[in-house]
Amino acid sequence: MVIITFSLLSLLLLFINPLPISSLNNGLALTPPMGWSTWNVFRCDYSEVDLMEMADILVSSGMLSAGYKYLNIDDCWEASYRDPISGMLKYNETKFPHGMLALSDYIHSKGLLFGIYSSSGERTCQEYPGSWQHEFLDAALFSSWNIDFLKLDCCYQDNIKDRATAYISWSKALSIQNRSIVFSCDTDELILNENNLEFPFQWAPEYCNMARISWDINDEWKSTLSITDRAANIYYASRPGYWNDLDILTVGLGEQTIEEYTSQFSLWAIMSSPLIAGNDLRKMTKEITNILTNEEIIAINQDKLGRSGNMIRRALDGSYEVWAKPIYYENMSLIYDINNTPRFSPLPFHAVVLLNRLNITANITLEFNDLFDHRLSPHPPTPIWTVSIRDLWLHQDLGRFVETWKAINVPVHGVRMVTVLLLNATNPHR
Repeated sequence: MVIITFSLLSLLLLFINPLPISSLNNGLALTPPMGWSTWNVFRCDYSEVDLMEMADILVSSGMLSAGYKYLNIDDCWEASYRDPISGMLKYNETKFPHGMLALSDYIHSKGLLFGIYSSSGERTCQEYPGSWQHEFLDAALFSSWNIDFLKLDCCYQDNIKDRATAYISWSKALSIQNRSIVFSCDTDELILNENNLEFPFQWAPEYCNMARISWDINDEWKSTLSITDRAANIYYASRPGYWNDLDILTVGLGEQTIEEYTSQFSLWAIMSSPLIAGNDLRKMTKEITNILTNEEIIAINQDKLGRSGNMIRRALDGSYEVWAKPIYYENMSLIYDINNTPRFSPLPFHAVVLLNRLNITANITLEFNDLFDHRLSPHPPTPIWTVSIRDLWLHQDLGRFVETWKAINVPVHGVRMVTVLLLNATNPHR
């Protein structure tokens, strides 16, 4: 057996990028955006004082250090009308007596970035002025406020073509500003319309840095599973510059178990979803902090190879799933047989999530051939794989394993999340 080693990222991309899907080329969101949003905690009841407090806590809690750099305000910051002379959006002066630019300056002074909300329709979802036919005017306004992130909803539009057109117009409007603004397309209403035959993930990558791929999330386990099931079918769309958005994290909202929150965070991470937290930072427990700031899990989400994980195995009865994501590794091996012919070209380093969907604990086996399958028909036979495994929640190296590894007693609705590094592949007949 001859082993040839490469350390080229482009070579890795060659093996896992079979679908030439373009993404928005604005130089932003080369890894999934991370931040915090007001919606789950405040809905419409917030002011500049609340946002300044959240900015302070993002820093003091370690969230910023962990990567959560965007502080995003959602709907309800607006006044109830546009300026009658200029046509510009106005902010609510009662909520923001010092103005939006002053708030932006405060957020930036903390080392954070500032995100804002609008809707592509004539009204926002909460009945404030929307951006329909004001895209370029509003983009210039947001740029003047030093905005770094825009979430664009799609309420109050009846025509699907108009909705999609509005996102394209906004993308163009943002591209001509003198400020780099991540474009988050909240496209769930497009998905829900049963007559819509062209889903957002089919067109959004060219115009958006991230786009919703499912309906709004709720703080319940079945909602996590429903979104995960949908994401499994479209993982291929994500890549640097565009990411499938599985929606705001519900971790810490209080209606699920710690195991369920751990599972959600693991799944969002391995699927390369943007990680936008939505919990009350003022009441964040140590357990929730440990989930949201786990550096090893976040590193999988932010991996520079820039791929999304996908489901590689599911039990026939739906009781468990195995998800895998190729991870960048400095040394990639191409292993040749004795005739110097490539037998397989496996990516040697993967993150893996083993998910227990049952209401009882379960043992779940990882078959290494699922990760390193050479995709050749029965000749030659499958190699014997030797790997090393590290548990990312326990922060422990588990050792070397051959052919399979069994996760014992995976909790109810829980996961084991590990990295698997290929060490050796041998011919079983030699």
